[in-house]
Amino acid sequence: MKTFFKIFGLSFVWFSVWAVFILYLQPQGIDYENRYILTSVYFLLIIVALTSIFKKEIGNYVDNFSAKDLLIMVIFSVAVTSIYYFVSLLIEGNSLYAIKNSLPPILQLDDKFLVTKAFEIMFQQTFFMISIYYLFNNNVSKKIDMILFGLYAMFIHFPILFVDSSMGKILFGVSFFAGLIFSYCITKSKKGFIYSYMIHFGFYVVLAMIFWLGGAQYIAGLI
Repeated sequence: MKTFFKIFGLSFVWFSVWAVFILYLQPQGIDYENRYILTSVYFLLIIVALTSIFKKEIGNYVDNFSAKDLLIMVIFSVAVTSIYYFVSLLIEGNSLYAIKNSLPPILQLDDKFLVTKAFEIMFQQTFFMISIYYLFNNNVSKKIDMILFGLYAMFIHFPILFVDSSMGKILFGVSFFAGLIFSYCITKSKKGFIYSYMIHFGFYVVLAMIFWLGGAQYIAGLI
C-alpha cells in the first residue's frame, strides 16, 4: 500500500508538470518552437528539482557522470543535429516541403523543437528512473517488472490520446514498448540512463526521417 501511494504521488507529479505546460505555458506562447528557450528552462528546472529530491533513488541506477559520458552525449547531439540538416537539404523544394508547416513538430525536424525535446526527454528519463525504483518488486521476476513498467508508461501517457491528430494514438501504443526498453536499459547498466535517453531522442528523429525519406504515404494518413 505504501508503494502504491508513492507511485500515485509520482503520477501526480507527472500529470502536474504536463498540466502546467499545456494549460498555462502554451497559452502564453511558450512551447516547443515559440519562446522555446523558456520551455527548455522549464523542463530543466523540473529535472533539477527531481534530481535534488530523489537523489538516493536516482543514485541506485546512475553512477557519477564522467568526461567520457559527457563526450558520448556531445557526439550524439552533434549526430542528431547533422541528421537534421542533412534531411532538411534533401527535402527542401520537394512536394512534401510545401506542407511542412501543417505537420506535427516531431515530423518537421525543426531545430528549435529538437533543442526543447532534448530537455523534455531528459525530464522523462529522470522521472522514469525514479518510478522504476519504486515500481520494481524484488518478489517477482525482472520480466514481470518490465511488463508492469510498460503498462505504467502507457497509463501516464493516456492523455496523449486526446491529441487532435492520430499521432497521439501512435505514441500511446509505442509507450508500452518504450517502457520495456527503458526499464531494461536503466536497470541493466549504470549507463543505462544515457542509453535510454539516446534511444528516446533518436526515436523522434528516426520517425521524422522515415516520413521525409519515403514513408510519407504510410504516415500522412495517420496524422
